[in-house]
Order: sequence, then C-alpha cells, then structure tokens
Amino acid sequence: HIGDDKLQKMINFCLKYMSDLELPVKRGTFIEFRSGLINICPVGRSCSQEERDQFAEFDKENGIREKFRAALVEQFGHLGLRFVIGGQISIDAFPEGWDKRYCL
Repeated sequence: HIGDDKLQKMINFCLKYMSDLELPVKRGTFIEFRSGLINICPVGRSCSQEERDQFAEFDKENGIREKFRAALVEQFGHLGLRFVIGGQISIDAFPEGWDKRYCL
C-alpha cells in the first residue's frame, strides 16, 4: 500500500522510538506483520501475561502508547495510514478505511 521505502522509514522510526523508551521490561517481537496490518508493540509481543499486565498499568499511568501513536500520526499520517491503540500492549497500523476485519 505505501511501498517498501516508506514502510522501512516507518519501521526504523518505530524501532528508534521504542529504543528510547524506559519501560518496566522489554521482550521480543516489537513489530509484527499481520495480514492487513502491522502491529507495533513497545513491550514486545513475547511478554508474559504478568509483564503484559504490568505494562498495561504503566501505560495507563504514563501514556506510552498515546504519545507513541501521536508521534506516528505526526510522522506518517499523510501516508493514508491509521494508527489505533489496541488491546493492552500495542498499536495497529493499517490503511485508512480498513479495520481488523480485513486481516481475518
């Protein structure tokens, strides 16, 4: 949808942004390609349920994902992408007009 060059710039931005975050823990798989969307996860998809809960509480107190989402919108909103906070630990990126139904 946006091309590999722009996608790589977005991924590099995400990885740099997350590398500067101080979180209770960080685990693996910070960016996951799914059918129809990209899942961006500051704590890492490999976290345990306890770590997930810990991050969720930390995020409520510190607005980690909301600030990250705002930075993504500012940097990449012009590409026709939506950035949506999802579940307890992540942000989903997908084309305008799409939602999770497209990835099922």
